[in-house]
Amino acid sequence: MNRGKYIVIEGPQGVGKSTQIMELTRRLQIAGLPVRTLREPDSQSDLTARAIRQLTQDPRYPMNTTTEVLLYNAARSQSLQVIERSVEQGIICVVDRNYLTTLAIQYYGRGDVPDYETINQIINFAVHGVEPDLCIVLDAPVNVLLERMAGRGAGERFDNLEASFLERVRAGYLWEAEQRKLPVVFATEDTESIANEIWKHVADTLAIRETSAASAVTPPASIKQIIENKRSTVEPAQSSSEQTDEGALLTKNKLGNFIVTPAGTEYLRDVVTSPDQDIYAFTDKLSPITIAAAMARLSRRGDDMRVTILDEFATQLGKDEKLLQRIITAYGDDSVQQLAGQHLVVENASNLLTKKLEWGRLAAYLEQSTRYIYFDKKDANGRYRYYVPPYLSNKLKKRYEADMDKLFDIYSELVHKLTTYIQQGSTVPEAERDGAWRAATRAQACDAARPLLPVATTSTVGIFASGQALESLIMHLLGDSLPEARETGKHMLAESRKVMQTFLERADKPDRGGAMIAYQATTRQKVSELAKKHLSTNYAVEQQAVTLVDYSPRNELDLVADMLYEHSDLPLDELQKQVKTWPYERKVEVFQGYMGERLNRRHRPGRALEKAHYSWDLVCDYGIFRDLQRHRMVDDMEWQLLTPRYGYDIPEIVDEAGLTDLFDQCFDISLALYSELQKAHLPLEAQYATLLGHKMRWKVTYNAREAFHFHELRTSPQGHPGYRKLVLEMHEKLAEVHPLMAEAMKFINQDENPELTRLAAERYTQFKLKKLSN
Repeated sequence: MNRGKYIVIEGPQGVGKSTQIMELTRRLQIAGLPVRTLREPDSQSDLTARAIRQLTQDPRYPMNTTTEVLLYNAARSQSLQVIERSVEQGIICVVDRNYLTTLAIQYYGRGDVPDYETINQIINFAVHGVEPDLCIVLDAPVNVLLERMAGRGAGERFDNLEASFLERVRAGYLWEAEQRKLPVVFATEDTESIANEIWKHVADTLAIRETSAASAVTPPASIKQIIENKRSTVEPAQSSSEQTDEGALLTKNKLGNFIVTPAGTEYLRDVVTSPDQDIYAFTDKLSPITIAAAMARLSRRGDDMRVTILDEFATQLGKDEKLLQRIITAYGDDSVQQLAGQHLVVENASNLLTKKLEWGRLAAYLEQSTRYIYFDKKDANGRYRYYVPPYLSNKLKKRYEADMDKLFDIYSELVHKLTTYIQQGSTVPEAERDGAWRAATRAQACDAARPLLPVATTSTVGIFASGQALESLIMHLLGDSLPEARETGKHMLAESRKVMQTFLERADKPDRGGAMIAYQATTRQKVSELAKKHLSTNYAVEQQAVTLVDYSPRNELDLVADMLYEHSDLPLDELQKQVKTWPYERKVEVFQGYMGERLNRRHRPGRALEKAHYSWDLVCDYGIFRDLQRHRMVDDMEWQLLTPRYGYDIPEIVDEAGLTDLFDQCFDISLALYSELQKAHLPLEAQYATLLGHKMRWKVTYNAREAFHFHELRTSPQGHPGYRKLVLEMHEKLAEVHPLMAEAMKFINQDENPELTRLAAERYTQFKLKKLSN
């Protein structure tokens, strides 16, 4: 494993360290590098260091300089252990301050520790050789520092300091930088210019750099002389407030899981309706844009979204537009732009529940992706991420949990073996194996391993909906036959009412929501009974993957009159009569003219195509269905109970890697558990035991305009190979009945190398991010 880097940003209070640290961290993340932002000597990952620093910063506890020096260095010793471990693990640590602050404030600023050699010995004892790879000192004239600190208010010991003290502190930083040969960046320009100057030094260090010297230096003979020599010749920029760290919001336990601190919980109480329940809504403390950006991160990050908010967004308020632009570019697509308004989050939803949550057309949804996230991590309690029905008998619950653990153990083993196999067999030259390549190979392994995840696998779902759409969804859940869905609907209603009471006050009233819930439940039960009474059971194993059940119109050229309608003053029936008499070539001319010169797949023809419809009966694995089910502009989408009896497919790459036996073992475990749940008369709950790789039956109808979007998007190179194959077969069947329509879908991708297409998609994302950072 490559060693990481320890990078420090130093300088007097008010110079803008926090702003530049956030910007540097952003640029490193964009470059695909692992990065942590810490503060020394109170690393956010060490509670002891944090507690010591809080004591030194609290004005209620007066202390002399000697006590301050000793306490700061005690905290420093703790913090540097965290930094050292992170660097050894390959992480770049961007750290706010180091021991220069102690020298600048306690020695140069206060001047009541006359023995320079002793204070350096104390520091060296605490540091114990853990020196930064790069330490940048930011500098600005004292009048600029005072202007920037104005309005912060008193709270810490070193806030609201007088100019003469700041002059001495500044002089100390400049002298130490000169003696230790540290780079000085004058922080009087605009934020971006300063960040660019810092980036030059960081880029050099990322290549290779000797650590800065920690040896004692000779104290300055004249502080005034240093100030005069180093005073910036640049006019100060307009003041800007510096965002300070008000307290650690997160820590990590021994397993590497994030733990929300009491300060983090207090922050969450202001921004969400519940800091600890699985279902919560956002308050108006966060802007809709920030919430949308946080939800966009769901597909690439496996944490509770409240952790994501604390880790990535809590310190970036006020930068909403740039934040959302970056998040969409890196992790999202056009669907993210729908998320503006009231949002709701459901944590720990099984994959059976997620499809019920995403049932409504008039809402927007995002969820954690099985294509980008390894589902191999255990939580703080040592449990994998799967749902356990709470009403199972003790015996059945033990069997259920044991089998689920086996499934996740095998998935974890297989996904990592596949990643190694794919990377070792990659045809990409060594020189080009960058972050995009690693992301592409990881995604390829996730694609192949995904079928092994059980439907019980839990995920986070982000929802945006109007009051009307949310009410409809809640009532639909409350009337569902699955207990998990009903329980979720009840909690969604309770949490949503905390922020939009007016829109949901009738959701469970007897004459409104109650009547609707009862209607849905009784109707579903009645039709189920009639189906069992009058229908035979299909025990056939062989199933056709794609069936075009129906389509209209029979002749696609019958749409020509509708294409001309808005450009004419004739009634539709008269248009149809005239067009019917036209020769074939003229109809084709209008048809192709309506399609236009499409330059990319987002150039979709007009709404006349919404008159044409295609109805499909499909058999594919549940993982493919969960991707395709997200399309909103469809009709007649329904699916049957999940079952193992339609079988499963083994990805070619699994077979090539010699992992077929391991793959098959999961399906054997799943089938046995499914049978046990069936024997216990739990047919709905038995679905949790099926795997994402098990095939299932579903149907959908959509119009020709949606077909352009559906077929071209779902055959694109970065798509999952499973649904790409299915949709290509659907497109071929559409072409048989409507060849002109299929020909106009010119952005259908037929066949690409999966390694190269994933890599191309990741590289394009990196290219867009690079342009944003320039």
